[in-house]
Amino acid sequence: MTTYSPLLSLFALAPRLRLASKRALSVYLPARSEGYDARFYDIEFGDLEHRYRDRLGGKDRALMEHELRRLRQYVAVVRPAGCPAFAGFADEPEGLLELIKLRAPTEERLQVGDLLLPPILRQIEQFPPALIAVVDKEHAKTFGALLDDIIPLQEINGTEVRHSRAGGTSAASNQRKADNKAKSNLESVVKVVQHEMASGAYMQLYIAGPDEARAKFEQLLPEPLKKVVARHLHVLIDSPTLKRDLREKMEAALKP
Repeated sequence: MTTYSPLLSLFALAPRLRLASKRALSVYLPARSEGYDARFYDIEFGDLEHRYRDRLGGKDRALMEHELRRLRQYVAVVRPAGCPAFAGFADEPEGLLELIKLRAPTEERLQVGDLLLPPILRQIEQFPPALIAVVDKEHAKTFGALLDDIIPLQEINGTEVRHSRAGGTSAASNQRKADNKAKSNLESVVKVVQHEMASGAYMQLYIAGPDEARAKFEQLLPEPLKKVVARHLHVLIDSPTLKRDLREKMEAALKP
């Protein structure tokens, strides 16, 4: 099993960061928590550019101005809100344009060159990334909880158990078949969770779903995974607002 690493968590959240060259732009800026306001970001980007212009040589200054325009345009599309700050990374020759919402305030920073990662890695260490397994008898979904994002990962669908009266099949026999199928489905989810946790991107495991399904799923986990189970979350897998439900439950779980 790969040892947990905040850097692997960051790459799970934003895989394209791996493509960055040594001529990338990194910025850290406050976000307007009340909602998107173009004037707020015009001021923030303008102040940042003014502050760093005289610190950079001619080529770096030109690169900063170009990539800041790309990031500013991207902010207008993404419209970050509900977070205290964000990190932005841009490297047009490598196809990189990334905006990551942060969970805590951070110092305003700008760097041209290698990606400036320590500020975001410190926040990942402060808010441990978690894998969420949402289970029920027939199917399951996995999500990554990374900084301010809930990221859908995989969906595992079991085969429907059909009950038949033909041949005088008893209710008890049908129930055993259903129970065996449910166990088989959960075992498939365990394999998926083992694979995701082995990536080194997640430090904790949360189990969500109805009480019975959660309990049976945890029983099937190998001992090393049982030790990283942080909490159970009561949500329904077929909820039309599943991501929002998970976010709310995670926020409540992380409160001191």
